[in-house]
Amino acid sequence: MRDHDLIRCYFNGSALVPDGNFATAALNDRLGAGEVVFVDLDPERSAKSHKHAFAFVRTAWLNLPDQLKDAPYAGSPDHLRKHALIATGFRNVEMMPCDTAARAECAAQMMGRIARNLDGYAVTVVDGRVAYCLTAESQSLKAMGGRRFQDSKQAILDWLADLLGVAPDDLARMGRKEAA
Repeated sequence: MRDHDLIRCYFNGSALVPDGNFATAALNDRLGAGEVVFVDLDPERSAKSHKHAFAFVRTAWLNLPDQLKDAPYAGSPDHLRKHALIATGFRNVEMMPCDTAARAECAAQMMGRIARNLDGYAVTVVDGRVAYCLTAESQSLKAMGGRRFQDSKQAILDWLADLLGVAPDDLARMGRKEAA
């Protein structure tokens, strides 16, 4: 859904009510009396939750053990976040079947270079004669609603905590301190 399709409303206990004169005017301009609409109940995420997610990723990045310092995802907190999203299934996958395994290797290298130029981070995999390029889903508000963001945030928190060998709550707590 595009931002201009969103009209802010609040629930008064029995009905959704436009929040302010602008919302009321927007509804009056677009809807007729008695018109039925569908409501997507995906509440907005807070800026605090968004900052917390990026803070615990940065904390995890700063605390990567020495044996992981040369891993492809260790280049920056953003690389680590994107790798965690890919690893936990919050990813986009492009595939290219090839006629030989050698061509699949070449295709994977090409796909990876293109994706890294566009997105900054990508993982490529070759399985037989098929090349795969994986990129992280965007966590922007426009691309990922509140519920999906919270699911991705929890998944990457758990993955990073496991990577570092710490409890997810400990990593979350460290991230809260940094976000504050």
